[in-house]
Amino acid sequence: MTGAAIAISFGICLLFVAWLQRDRLSIGRRSDAASRKFRPQHLHLERKLLKLLGGNRSTAHRLIQQSRRRYPEKSADWHWEKAIYDLERDRWR
Repeated sequence: MTGAAIAISFGICLLFVAWLQRDRLSIGRRSDAASRKFRPQHLHLERKLLKLLGGNRSTAHRLIQQSRRRYPEKSADWHWEKAIYDLERDRWR
């Protein structure tokens, strides 16, 4: 392999690793204070919802936002439990 081919392969590998780690990077994400607003008090709820969604944080965020718009008086944990319940219910239909 030539030096250029090795450099291109290395660059592609770095881009792939960055793409895999995109949820851990803060680029383009809300501040920590804003993201904490949507987190449940009991973190096991967040872990369970993310597990059901295959780690897709944007989908979890969207589901929580929809629930908050529909039921604004409910607690943060209630919204996470509702999202988990709805996913489990819909998967077994």
